[in-house]
Amino acid sequence: MSDEQSVSSEVDDGPVPSIDLDDLLHPDEQRRFRALCLPTSSFELADSLETVRLHIEHVRMHATPSTDVDMAERIASSFEALLDADLGFAADERALIRGAVEYFLLADDADGDMADPLGFDDDVRVLNSVLDRINQPTFKIDLG
Repeated sequence: MSDEQSVSSEVDDGPVPSIDLDDLLHPDEQRRFRALCLPTSSFELADSLETVRLHIEHVRMHATPSTDVDMAERIASSFEALLDADLGFAADERALIRGAVEYFLLADDADGDMADPLGFDDDVRVLNSVLDRINQPTFKIDLG
């Protein structure tokens, strides 16, 4: 079996999860997050780490005095630790993780990441919600 066939079958091995986040996320966060939870292979998920790293560089380069660069770096570190742990995620878990990564990459999410001192708080809520759903609380970020 070629790598392409392997990736293809891995992506199609389960539906995108239906999850209830009503108690964890605001309605706009829920809507945007759900749209980003797409079927994803293990290889694609691993490749997303480079995108996260590039995004952090972008945040550092374009930060305003209001940008919480430290929080953005904490989010990126959580993604890196989660994905480096190589936990063999199921298809529905990969879709959730991809959704959280893609949400983090959004420039115009529920809170303005670069212009608002709390701009990355919604990204943390999304990430923490996913980590709860995939039973990986070790990688959660404390907003307190």
